[in-house]
Amino acid sequence: MKLIFTFLFSFLIISQSHAIGQVSNVKVTHIRVDLDGRAMIFFSESIGGTPASCVHDAYKSAFGVDAATDGGKAVLSMALTAKTTGSLVTVYGMGGCGIYGGTVVETWNHGFIK
Repeated sequence: MKLIFTFLFSFLIISQSHAIGQVSNVKVTHIRVDLDGRAMIFFSESIGGTPASCVHDAYKSAFGVDAATDGGKAVLSMALTAKTTGSLVTVYGMGGCGIYGGTVVETWNHGFIK
């Protein structure tokens, strides 16, 4: 019995440490851009799978990006295109919240416009 408990406990820890947020076939509802170049992109549904350490009630439907970088500018461009055209997007997170730090919002990894 101890062996089964140990296996299940280990599985739960490992699966949480590799959790990433994901949202599919949703619309971009709004975009927040801060003076320092950080940005949040909000969606029509809450993001599922985000690690608990990156969940803040106010940002359950957002991913964060650093729009001061080339990659962040590309993400922001994609988000603005999706917003203005009303296109559906699918987006995956990084499994961490490094852009805003703390427990604010998960960092964007990659996404697709449909």
